[in-house]
Amino acid sequence: MRLRFSSSFHRTLGFRLTAWYSGIFIVSSLVLLSVSYLFLFSSMRDRRGETQSQLRKYVALVEARGVSGLASEFGKQRKPSRRNSYFARITNAASVTIFLSNPRLWEKFDFTNPHKPPLIEQWQYYSSSSGGDLLEVAAARLANGNVLQVGRGIQDREEVRERFHETMLATLIPVVLLGVAGGAFLALRALRPIRQLSTAARSIVDTARFDARVAERETGDELNELVILFNQMLAKIEIVIGGMKDALDNVAHDLRTPITRLRGVAEQALRPSAGADICREALADCLEESDRVMAILNSLMDISEAETGTMKLALEDVNLAELIHEVMDLYEHVADETQVRLTADVPPVLILRADRTRLRQAVANLVDNAIKYTPSGGRVEIVATRAEGEILLSVRDSGIGITADELPRIWDRLYRGDKSRSQRGLGLGLSLVKAVVQAHHGRVEASSVPGGGSIFSLSLPLPPAAQSPANLSNL
Repeated sequence: MRLRFSSSFHRTLGFRLTAWYSGIFIVSSLVLLSVSYLFLFSSMRDRRGETQSQLRKYVALVEARGVSGLASEFGKQRKPSRRNSYFARITNAASVTIFLSNPRLWEKFDFTNPHKPPLIEQWQYYSSSSGGDLLEVAAARLANGNVLQVGRGIQDREEVRERFHETMLATLIPVVLLGVAGGAFLALRALRPIRQLSTAARSIVDTARFDARVAERETGDELNELVILFNQMLAKIEIVIGGMKDALDNVAHDLRTPITRLRGVAEQALRPSAGADICREALADCLEESDRVMAILNSLMDISEAETGTMKLALEDVNLAELIHEVMDLYEHVADETQVRLTADVPPVLILRADRTRLRQAVANLVDNAIKYTPSGGRVEIVATRAEGEILLSVRDSGIGITADELPRIWDRLYRGDKSRSQRGLGLGLSLVKAVVQAHHGRVEASSVPGGGSIFSLSLPLPPAAQSPANLSNL
């Protein structure tokens, strides 16, 4: 079991991120230490050649201009430092100092010891009183017998190298541990949203509930955007699943009646005493109920296609005014029978880009609903106007109205209010209207007062060509 865990752990994203973070940090630290080491010892490299060259230069200067010429040369230097300046001293045969460049700069070094005469053609070292610096000196004999010493301050290279090695070895292990710990911390912190997503997904798989959500962080990064999208997806899935459940419940409820009626009619026709007329009537009833079932299923398919964006629309230029008059001609006889006054207030030309058949079906459903729920002596009015960039169509009636608690649900599939149960219908008309309008990139609204009628409004976008000022003036 332990082997299985170890063999799979190295393939996890957290392990790989930890390895990458730690590796980058450790390699960067080692590179930084290496560069520091090279820079340190490049600055401490052997500069004896430069010192000897400077010695020859000063010898020539003293031979040509004397000690005053050398003093004048050092007097030209601005803000000399022990690190960058050369030391120069002239002594006589008794090792007594005749000239010393920048005495205050070199006061830490002891040059007054007569027992240490300058060494010709050999390197000589003087230590400072603090013991931290060395002065590396080369000497040359002048023509008058005096000795010119030229040198430069250095540090003890071996001591610095040993201390650097000790420091590097002492910091190497903490750097590795810090890199691994920092990499693990950053990996765990970066993968926290991923773990939360996994937990939510696992909860959904285990419980089959889509109400789980991942906590959002106000970081504004890609992972937070993924969490937001994941929560939005879960919300939509929850709505779809809830809608499907409600739709299945409603389908089961609404199909139970026609199927039960079909069975009863068939049983009646199969009785031994049933004659030819009874069988013929039973077959006619079966056809009627089967048409009702097919209408429910076809409407549900149309609504599903429209809501998922797969409904195929045969788009063409449609004059909405003509389409409204076609619907009025279709329902004029029904309105006369129920003594409902059907009128329209529509401009003669309202051109939009739409599927004529689908749009006529949506308008017809609204008119059919309005007439169905308007008592005798009432009225139904269709009003269409042009607004900025869209066409507004409303169907107004003086019917029974809709209560406030039922109004938000009238667009749901197979929903039928308590007052509409007495009317024959499928409960899919308004759902289909909403689906068709949304497939045309429009929107639907409804307002109602119980006992005071209802208003159903559609907003359909105009094609770009119809929105130009020239076309508006022509229309």
